[in-house]
Amino acid sequence: MTTCRPSTASLFALIVLSAAFSASAQESLSVTGDAEIKVIPDQVVMSLGVEVHAKKLAEARRENDMRVRAVRATAIRLGLDEKDIQTDFIQLGVAYQNDGVTADYYYTRKSIVFVLRDVSRMEEVLAAVVDACATHIHGVEFETTKLREYRDKARAMAVQAAHEKARDIAAAAGMKISGKPLGISSASYGGNSWYGSG
Repeated sequence: MTTCRPSTASLFALIVLSAAFSASAQESLSVTGDAEIKVIPDQVVMSLGVEVHAKKLAEARRENDMRVRAVRATAIRLGLDEKDIQTDFIQLGVAYQNDGVTADYYYTRKSIVFVLRDVSRMEEVLAAVVDACATHIHGVEFETTKLREYRDKARAMAVQAAHEKARDIAAAAGMKISGKPLGISSASYGGNSWYGSG
């Protein structure tokens, strides 16, 4: 397995600030301020799938249930809390032969989501649950549980950056910023870091 563990999740807030010049009531300056905070993730969310094909639907269901139990038992044995293991998606269906009428096989698909609180054990847990019968890795996301706190901090930093940029540009033009901003809009990006999917 290729090691590709990011050490940080990236949070980014972009603030667009409009501030009026004192030179004329009709003059305004639009600037952008941005701030990026690198955060060490404190949890990993892994989405895994179990898919089974069989000639009979009942067989596919039984085999899928058995594999899902094995995956869950492995995760619990490795120390995950049961509340951090959830079935996310269930699908039953039939695949037909080329005539579109004759059933070729039945399939059952289940997706299980794990929340791992110890980021350093990600590859160990991922390898173990795959060995325990998980057939798909839908995604692995590194997250921070303090996303709101860091986004608020990044937003405040971006506003400050926009203020400073407006002041510097106005000074270079021989003007001064007066009063409060005419308007502020913001967009936030980031907060997750992906290991891979497929």
